[in-house]
Amino acid sequence: MSIERELAEAFKRNDSALECPPSLDIRIAAEYRRVRVDKRGNRHMKKKWSFPKAVIVAMVVALICGFGYAGTKFLFADSQGKYSVRFQSSQAIDLDSNALSSARASLAAVQSQLAPGETAVVYLPELFAKFKGIPLAIGVTNSEFVSDVQQWRGLLEQQGVAETLPDSLLEGEYSFAGGTTNSPFHFVMGLDALDLLKDMKEEYKQSGGQELLWRLSDVPKDGAVSPYSSLYRNADGESIYLTWEIVGDTSIKVEGLTAPSTVYEEIDLNGRKAHFTKNTQSLYGESAVLQNIMWVEENSGDTVVFYVESDSASMSKERLIAAAASVQ
Repeated sequence: MSIERELAEAFKRNDSALECPPSLDIRIAAEYRRVRVDKRGNRHMKKKWSFPKAVIVAMVVALICGFGYAGTKFLFADSQGKYSVRFQSSQAIDLDSNALSSARASLAAVQSQLAPGETAVVYLPELFAKFKGIPLAIGVTNSEFVSDVQQWRGLLEQQGVAETLPDSLLEGEYSFAGGTTNSPFHFVMGLDALDLLKDMKEEYKQSGGQELLWRLSDVPKDGAVSPYSSLYRNADGESIYLTWEIVGDTSIKVEGLTAPSTVYEEIDLNGRKAHFTKNTQSLYGESAVLQNIMWVEENSGDTVVFYVESDSASMSKERLIAAAASVQ
């Protein structure tokens, strides 16, 4: 089914039957908005839509997620340059410990089978059972890391990234361990994601739920946002990720959902507003605890979204804030 048909069908559904997937990422929606490649390889969405790009992004997000979120709580909103974000928590994506452990184990099992740089869409019955209507775009990527800091700097320069890459964080306590043009937490799935999920949903029914289902996703090479992630580790193996998302010519509007247990706090980062979240139901990373500090800047005409994150359960909020302040 084409994205136009899917959007039309979404209009017809009762909004109470639609829930926004916990992993819905604006980069997926932006790719659907930017261009839809049909089965014949013809690019036609751009011709059929004449709305401003930012408006189309908002429409796609609203229609895929539904017009109302069940049991949501507003956390924060921010806007800078070509980027705006609104973040909420929702009871609809609250997982018990068994479901969370099962989903994390499934994603880890799929990731272990992927070649470096590959991304897959995964069918997670633990999550699908909680939603009606459009399937959840859940996937996993095997990020390909460059371990040499000078090589990584050279790659960033080739890509025109103007941000300064630190050799280490927190006065040398955390050393550079690798860089990737992706992120374990912010990655793109292909335009084929929903179609693959629908196929797997039917296959899951026919198999009686006896196997873990996943498919490689055709990831676009020219997305609306270009992510660059650098990993730093200390002697105890704790991790801090510094990610820059360089927003392209398209205006991006993010509608994000997180688990209801997520803690939020607005923080002052060297005089700039930043957003701290702590999610204890993360599907990705070393642990189910993912702490995130996010802020947005305008640099030389570019809009850059900054993330300083840690998936180490022992990481304190204060240490993560100190790391963010050192690169802000």
